[in-house]
Amino acid sequence: MATIFETIIQPLLPLLKEEVNRLKEDEPTYKLSLHYFTLSLIYAVIHPVKSIRLLITEIKTKPDLKGFILASPSMYSEAFSRYKPQVFQRIFVRLLAIIQIKDIPEIKTLGRFILFDGSLFPAFKNMEWAEYSSKCQALKMHLAYELNRMIPVQFMSTAANYSERKALMALLEAGVTYITDRGYLSFDIFQQIAIQQAFFITRIRSNINATVQTVLEADMPESWDLLLSDMTDTLVVFSGDPSKQTYRLVCFVVLGELYRITTNRFDLKTSAIIMLYAYRWQVELFFRCIKRTFNALHLWNHAADGIKIQFYI
Repeated sequence: MATIFETIIQPLLPLLKEEVNRLKEDEPTYKLSLHYFTLSLIYAVIHPVKSIRLLITEIKTKPDLKGFILASPSMYSEAFSRYKPQVFQRIFVRLLAIIQIKDIPEIKTLGRFILFDGSLFPAFKNMEWAEYSSKCQALKMHLAYELNRMIPVQFMSTAANYSERKALMALLEAGVTYITDRGYLSFDIFQQIAIQQAFFITRIRSNINATVQTVLEADMPESWDLLLSDMTDTLVVFSGDPSKQTYRLVCFVVLGELYRITTNRFDLKTSAIIMLYAYRWQVELFFRCIKRTFNALHLWNHAADGIKIQFYI
């Protein structure tokens, strides 16, 4: 009878075997081959094990892990350098394609939506590539989280001071609506998104001035009157926008706080725009999950490529 771990990794195994076959001399040459390296790291995430040394101890002492290879910390360090992140990226992308994860039907009818945000991870002083400030090092995960299936689909890991807007543009896909917070506010970004035939729903600051061109009818469920107030839905031109493009601006107050949401999705109902922006919090929940539940705050390797491998795992 298969264990829980064996059941979890079952979809991965044929894809991992294909990657092993690409590296023809891998298994004959290295004791800690790609196969055992990958499976042991997945085991460390699932249980969870906070460090490579603790992982080695578990493999050494637990009878149900006899099928794993007992390797030294230096072997793991070498494996992190030997295998490229692209190997794990290919497996990750193919897993997303073959695993049947249901779309949320109410969202699917509106299009494909990506929640995009960045989050800091503490780094060690010897990680000089992870620039943040003169006093500390840190790295940042820039994450594309697909709202339709509630799963992460792309990421970049960079030094903490890397531009979040550049990361968004690097991962941009045509036909997708990107939902972001105020840190991504840029009229140049808005224009580039439109040029690449994508869309955005973004919160903007309260001090951004706009000229109203058209007042739209705010289409809202009556029950929302208990939650929201001061609702407006308009077509505007922003004063600071050199291109003078027309955008949609939805404003409302929740618990005394003013929200101003701008978008180039002119086809959506007012309530849909508010609902979709509210779902942006799901990306924050995922960051909490990967940091706390999956122990990504405990870095297994200090190289930039090693961090990418850990995030894919």
